[in-house]
Amino acid sequence: MGLVLIAKRNKPLIAMMSAILFTAALYFATRYVLSILFMVAAIHTSSMDSGSETVQFSSPRGSLTTAFSSSSSGAQRKMSANSERSLHTRPLADTAVIHKTQSSKMSTGAGDSPVYQAVERGSLYSLDYRVFIKGPQGIVSPWHDIPLFADKEKSVYNMIVEIPRWTNAKMEMATKEPFSPIKQDEKKGVARFVHNIFPHKGYIWNYGALPQTWEDPNHVVPDTGAKGDNDPIDVIEIGSKVAGRGAVLQVKVLGTLALIDEGETDWKLVAIDVNDENADKLNDINDVEKIYPGLLAASVEWFRNYKIPAGKPANEFAFNGEFKNREYAEKVIAETNEFWKALMKEASPALNTVSRVPEAVHQATDDSAAAAIAATPEHGPSVALPGDVDKWHFVQG
Repeated sequence: MGLVLIAKRNKPLIAMMSAILFTAALYFATRYVLSILFMVAAIHTSSMDSGSETVQFSSPRGSLTTAFSSSSSGAQRKMSANSERSLHTRPLADTAVIHKTQSSKMSTGAGDSPVYQAVERGSLYSLDYRVFIKGPQGIVSPWHDIPLFADKEKSVYNMIVEIPRWTNAKMEMATKEPFSPIKQDEKKGVARFVHNIFPHKGYIWNYGALPQTWEDPNHVVPDTGAKGDNDPIDVIEIGSKVAGRGAVLQVKVLGTLALIDEGETDWKLVAIDVNDENADKLNDINDVEKIYPGLLAASVEWFRNYKIPAGKPANEFAFNGEFKNREYAEKVIAETNEFWKALMKEASPALNTVSRVPEAVHQATDDSAAAAIAATPEHGPSVALPGDVDKWHFVQG
C-alpha cells in the first residue's frame, strides 16, 4: 500500500522520467540506423568505382542500359530505360519507339563485330527527318558502306531496317543524298503514310533493304519483262520482334516475290532474323507456311492492295504472285550486287555514290560526313501523326 501511495503522489514525476527514457532510446536507435545506411552507401560507391561494364540492349520501348560491377562482389546493378519519345495513346498506331541512338551489332564475316548507331536528325514524321548511320569509321552510308554479307559462308546477309513492323510512316534510304540517310518519304510535298487495309495494321513485317544492291533501271529482268526500280533490293523480315528504324539485322533469305510496281520490277525478299526463335526452322520459302501459316498469302494481299485507298489500281506480280525459292532469290541478290558494283564505278551517276568503300569513285571523308549532318536540323520533337492514320480501309476482291 505504501508503494502505491508513493506512485500516486509522484505520478507527474514518473511520466516525465518515462518520456526522457523513450526519447533517449529513439535517439540512439536513429543513430544506429543512420550509421548502417552510411556504411552501405560507402560500400556501394567503392564497388561501383572499382570498375564497371555497361551492356546496351535494344528494346521496342527504348534503349535499355544495364550497368553492372566487374568486381568480385558483382552485387550492384543499375538499370535505366530511356525512350526517344512518349508513346501515343493509340495502342497500335505508329508507336514502335525509335531509339535516339540505337546500337546494332553484326558480323561482317571478317571476324570483327562493328557497332552501328542510328543518329536521328529533324523531327519524326516531317520532311526534314533523317536517320544517319554511324559506324566505327564515323558516319557511313547504310546503302554503300555496310557489307552485303554478315557471313558469306553461311549466306547470312545484313539488312537495313527502314520501317518497323506495325508502323505506317513510309521511310526509305535517300539514294540521291550523301550518305543515303533514311528519310520520310513524300508525295508532292506531303509525308506518306500507308493505309491500314483490313485486317492489317501498317506494315506487317519489318521492312527494309539489303546494302550494296541496286535494281538497275536500265536492265530488263528476263523473267518479269520489266526494268529494275532504281533502288536497293527490298526485304520483308518476318521474325517475331519489332526492330528499330536504322537497325542492322543479320538475316537469312528464304525466297522472293516479284512485284510489278507501276511497270517496274520490285523484288520483295522474304527473310528471317538469324537470332529469331524460329530461324533454325526456316530454311526455304516452303518452310514459312509450316511455321507461319497464312503469312505469305497475307503478304501478297498486302502488296496487291496497299495503294488502292490512295486511288491507285491494284499492283501486279510476276509468276502469278507465287514466291520463288531461296536459290532463286540468292541469284537475284548476286545480280543486283553486280549492278551496284558497276554503279559505284560511274563517274557521273544519277544517284549519290559517296562511300568509304575503296572501289568507290566518289570517296567519302570525315569533312563530307560532317557537312551532310550539318545540312540537316537538330533532332526535335515528333510532329503530329495524320488524324486518319488508324483508319481501317476495306478492299473487295
